[in-house]
Amino acid sequence: MKVNVESLSNTERKVEVFIPKEEVIGKLDEVFKELEREAKIKGFRPGKAPRRVIEATYGSYIFEEVSSRLVSQSFEKALEEVSIIPISRPRITKDKIERDKEFHYTAVFEVIPDFEVKEYIGIELKKEKREVKEEDVERVLNQIREQGAQAKPIGEDREVKTGDYLIIDYAGVVDGKPIKDLKAKDAQVIVGYKRLMAEFEDNLIGMKKGEEKEFEITYPEDFQMKDVAGKTANFTVMVKEILEKILPELDDDFSKDLGEENLEGLKKKIREDLEKRFDKESEDKLKGELIKVLLERNPLDVPPSLIENEALRLKREFALNLERHGVKLPVLDEAEGNFRNRAEQNVKASIILGAIARKEGVQVDEDEVDNKLIEISKSSAVQFQKVREIYEKNNLIDSLKASLVEDKVLNFLIEKSDVKEETQIDKAG
Repeated sequence: MKVNVESLSNTERKVEVFIPKEEVIGKLDEVFKELEREAKIKGFRPGKAPRRVIEATYGSYIFEEVSSRLVSQSFEKALEEVSIIPISRPRITKDKIERDKEFHYTAVFEVIPDFEVKEYIGIELKKEKREVKEEDVERVLNQIREQGAQAKPIGEDREVKTGDYLIIDYAGVVDGKPIKDLKAKDAQVIVGYKRLMAEFEDNLIGMKKGEEKEFEITYPEDFQMKDVAGKTANFTVMVKEILEKILPELDDDFSKDLGEENLEGLKKKIREDLEKRFDKESEDKLKGELIKVLLERNPLDVPPSLIENEALRLKREFALNLERHGVKLPVLDEAEGNFRNRAEQNVKASIILGAIARKEGVQVDEDEVDNKLIEISKSSAVQFQKVREIYEKNNLIDSLKASLVEDKVLNFLIEKSDVKEETQIDKAG
């Protein structure tokens, strides 16, 4: 077997493979013998049909089967011979099989570009350190109180005000036609939280229980619901119930319900959690700055297929996050370019970090993989063995290893960088 390689671009290779005629003859004989045993040809008993009759009857099948077997059995060896690893499905072009001639085929596919990673040691970086302030702790305390708030019907005949819980029915009409997504019964609204459009909630202020009201809202041109973007909707709203928000008292009993002995203990726990969160955010930002420098110092071309796959992953992740928050909105066309730009940067960063890992001998062992799976198991409240089965069944172990290697490389690079710490001031979370 002879193998030639041609570079079509930095990210694309063309491999030509030549199979000697002796192998072609051997493979033809192999397929013929199989057909002699199995072929059913009118006028002949199984295994008794002459070869010329078999060839006349199954000729196209024979030559296609031979060429397919020759390709499948030689391609991997050919790649090993020239030390190339495809990252996309190869486009195969095969010559016609002829008994007394060598067989030739070509394969075109994408590869990781060859490049020499450089200037990754001793990078100058700034790390922002954010201190936890008292107002940060108070803000989290108020958020916890909001989560524990209860709603009870108001005991007076008063108008709706900001902060009230409402149970409402509403329906919107555009151009004289009811819009399904602008209609709801027994919808729950907290006035002033802007979970609906601010203009919609503003129109609820001043209404009373049992009151019906009509008003108009004009949607912006870039609104995510195309049926109403740039149009005016006529709404009819009925307030069915007004409830006021009752916040729990901020005392030791409140703290005990959250697993702490007293209010001071709760504040201490919140402060510790905020410190961990701020440190994580600072570390993530530092790694982002490091990757930015690496990309600037190591420009490279990347295979289009990797970018497309990563963009698709980002879009799926975006859609899943929307669903987790109860929002099901189509991805706007305008966001397509953003997904693609992020995907390209992610792919470039992975290639560069992978090159550094190979150069510096950075690897992860099975214990590190298991530790990560244990961490995932604890955070998702799923048994470790079940998590491992899911990852193995879905072929996710390799991608998990790659992610761990990248993180290990980033930590290695930070240790080798010139990091100056700066305290972040006048910023509340």
